[in-house]
Amino acid sequence: MQDVDVQSPSTSTRSSLATGLGLYCGIVLIGANLRAPITSLGPVLPDIQRDLALRGTAAGLLNALPLLIFALLSLTAPALGRRHGLERILGASIAVILIGAVTRSLALPGAIWLGTTLLSAGIAFGNVLLPALVKRDFPTRAPGLIGLYAAAMAAAAGLAAGLAAPIAQIPGLNWRWAIGVWALLALVTLFVWAPQLRVRQHHLGPAPAGDEAFASPWRHPIGWQVSLFFAFHSLVFYSIVDWFASYAASRGIALSSGGLMLLIYQLVAVATNLGSAPLIRRLRDQSGLGLGCGLLLLIGAVGLLLLPNLSLLWLICAGLGAGVAMVTSLSLFGLRTRDHHQAAALSGMAQFIGYAGAAAGPFLVGVLHDATGSWTFPLCLLIASSALVAVFATLAGRNRLIE
Repeated sequence: MQDVDVQSPSTSTRSSLATGLGLYCGIVLIGANLRAPITSLGPVLPDIQRDLALRGTAAGLLNALPLLIFALLSLTAPALGRRHGLERILGASIAVILIGAVTRSLALPGAIWLGTTLLSAGIAFGNVLLPALVKRDFPTRAPGLIGLYAAAMAAAAGLAAGLAAPIAQIPGLNWRWAIGVWALLALVTLFVWAPQLRVRQHHLGPAPAGDEAFASPWRHPIGWQVSLFFAFHSLVFYSIVDWFASYAASRGIALSSGGLMLLIYQLVAVATNLGSAPLIRRLRDQSGLGLGCGLLLLIGAVGLLLLPNLSLLWLICAGLGAGVAMVTSLSLFGLRTRDHHQAAALSGMAQFIGYAGAAAGPFLVGVLHDATGSWTFPLCLLIASSALVAVFATLAGRNRLIE
C-alpha cells in the first residue's frame, strides 16, 4: 500500500502561521517601497541638474513624472490583478521598482528618465493592488494593516529624503548612490515576497460584471466622493512637500530650519498613520474622522497664510490632517466595497483621479506664484482644497457600500 504523507495539525498550524507572518511582513515592506524611491530624488536634484545639464522645466518634469504615471496606470492595474493574480502582479511591481532604481542610477544617456519611468510604473501597481490584497486576505483587520503599511510608506519616504544629501556627500559617492541605494530595499522585499508567488490564489476569477452585487465605482456617488477626497488631500500634501522650503525662505526662514520643519511634518504624519488605524476600526462610520482631517489641513493652510512665523505649528496641524487623511482614504477602498474586485476598481479610480490632482497641485502652485509674485494665491489654493477635503471626506465617510 502506498504511504500517504499526512501533515500533523501542529505542523500545519506552524506552516500557516509562518505563511501569514510572511504575507504580513511582505505587505508592510511593499508599502515601504511605494514612496522612498521618489522622495530620495528631490534633495539631490540640484546635483542631477548640474551633472546632466537639465533646465528647470526638465527638472520639474522629472519631479512630476512619477505622479503622472501613477495616475495613468492606476486604471489598468485592477484588470491585470484579476487576470494574473494579485500576488504575482505585486511581485512583478517590486521587481520593476528594483530594475528602475538600478537603471536610473547608471551613468548612461537617458538612464534617469527610463529608470524613473520603470520604478514609477511598479509603484503605480503597488499603490492600487495592495489595498485590494489586504481587503481579500485580512477583511476584519484591514484598517490596522493599512495604517501599518501607510506608516512604513511615510517613514521610508522621510528617511529617503533625509538621507539622500548625506549619502551623496560621502567621499567616493555621489547622487547616483543616493537614489540607487533604495534598490536594496526592493531586493529585500522581493526575497520576503517570493513565497507568495507560489500560493494557489494566483488566477483570480474575473469581476462579476453581470452580477448585480458588483457596481462600478465610476457610476456611483460614493466612488466620486472617495476619489475626490483622495485627490484633494494628495494635492495639499504634495504641494506642501514640494513648495514649503521655497515659501519658508521667502519668509526669512533658513533652509536648514525649513528642512527640519518638513521632516517634523512627515514624522507627525507617520505617527498619525499608526494612531488613526485602530480608531477607524472602532468607528461605525468615518465621517467625523474625515471632517477632522479636513479641518486640520484647513487650519494648517490658513495659518501659513496669516501667521508664517508660526509655520512649525501649522505644519504639525497639517501633518496630523495628512496622516489621518491617508489612512482613512486607503481604508475606504475596502470599507465602501463588497469584495476585493470592487476594492481594486475603487482603488484604481481614486488613485487615477487622486494622483492627477497630486501632479496638478505643485504645478498650479508654481504657476500662481510666478504669475502673482506672491504666496497669497497659492496658499488660497491650498485653503480651498483643504475645505474640499473636509466636504468630500465627510460624505465618503458615511457607513454605506457601493451597490
